[in-house]
Amino acid sequence: MANSNQEDMRVMGIDEDVAHKSSDKDVEFDTLIGHLQDIVLEDGFQDLQDKFLSEHCEEFEEEEENKLIYTEIYNSYITQIEGYICRRLKELHPSFQMDLLLTMIKSRREEVDPELFDTLASFADFVLFKETMLNYKSQKDNEMGEFPTLVVTSIACGLPKS
Repeated sequence: MANSNQEDMRVMGIDEDVAHKSSDKDVEFDTLIGHLQDIVLEDGFQDLQDKFLSEHCEEFEEEEENKLIYTEIYNSYITQIEGYICRRLKELHPSFQMDLLLTMIKSRREEVDPELFDTLASFADFVLFKETMLNYKSQKDNEMGEFPTLVVTSIACGLPKS
């Protein structure tokens, strides 16, 4: 005898296989997003970012024109950040595939916590990266007793809303 949930779906004309697959995708999406939120808050992730910023912030200057070295540093940052996130997601979710995650995030943007989305989007925004470097340098200089130049940054990095 079918359970009442199966019978309800049959009466409403919902294919059980389709409903189950949809449910599986929802669970996978929620699981991956939960893992992402945990990863960006991990000490290891924070330490990676802090170490990278500390090692490279002195290269950056508050000038309109960007130096070639900025691009090299930015590309290295993206490689390290993506590498860390991918490694951790594969450890936590062995069937993880980055292209699938990116597709899910694009199609379900409104279901992703805005703060997490902004954090992820900031990794793909060179201008925000440069501002972060300058802010870090300013804080570092301030700790050493130097007077930093005021740097204004955007808290939210906006990707085009679909």
